Amino acid sequence: MAGAQHPSVTGMDERTLGRIDLILFDADYRDAHAAIEDSWRVAVMAADARMRAAHERARAAAVGAANARRDPTAPRVPTSTGLHRVALGVALVAGVVAVALLTTPRTSGLAVKDALLAAGLLAVGSVMVLGWLEPRRANGSLWGSRIPAVIHFGFGGLWLLSAAAVFGLRWGEVGTLDVLPAIAGLTLLAGAGVAALILGEVAHRADRSGRQTGMGRVTGDLLDQRDADEVFDALDRWWADAGPDALRNSPNRIRAVRREVLGRLRAGRLIGEREERVASFDPDPLAWTERRP
Repeated sequence: MAGAQHPSVTGMDERTLGRIDLILFDADYRDAHAAIEDSWRVAVMAADARMRAAHERARAAAVGAANARRDPTAPRVPTSTGLHRVALGVALVAGVVAVALLTTPRTSGLAVKDALLAAGLLAVGSVMVLGWLEPRRANGSLWGSRIPAVIHFGFGGLWLLSAAAVFGLRWGEVGTLDVLPAIAGLTLLAGAGVAALILGEVAHRADRSGRQTGMGRVTGDLLDQRDADEVFDALDRWWADAGPDALRNSPNRIRAVRREVLGRLRAGRLIGEREERVASFDPDPLAWTERRP
């Protein structure tokens, strides 16, 4: 990722730096010129989190309109909000806790039947949320490519391994009266593991499609890629208003964030020192358009 883990060159706050890095992480610039040309747009979206969300809504609306003309029954283009990202965090924590419960020692006081049932329920809940989020993860709106399919494979493998380990090594701790809760927990855990592996295969195909990064991110949800120009034209119209408005409302903020973007592009070796210096003297854009392939 361009500039990630490098110190700020302008003393920018951490939240803004995080937004810059998130955008640059999946930008996939073909050359230095493309990176510099995009720096104004990155600055606008990183300066205010609401602008990035508004751009995503405009993209989804444009793609959705094109798809609806092709197929009136086409599903809605999925987008992500803070709620979806919180749900992702909850699912990941639940998946980890499900495994942790089964690693408690025999002296912990937590009976195997209770640990298994709780772990099974947590694993099932985790994989259900991950499945619900998959369309958003697949099209990059959830968190770009930072949540790869390997996470699903990892959880699936851990849950199945944990179930096998408990059955093989600690099943003797399950009493006759406790067997039903233990079997239920074991079944839920194993079922969640298998579901996660299946979900991982679906997610892996999505990752290989290239819909999460670069220009593929913009039009990846189209039913027919021949409609790509229509989507770019709609986003041009969005930028024609959003770009000038952002500069008019927060000129110093936008210019400072752009200097940070250029610095992080140089730190990531996407542009050179001379290119950064020359670009820093660029005048404000007169025309705003969507980035093109």
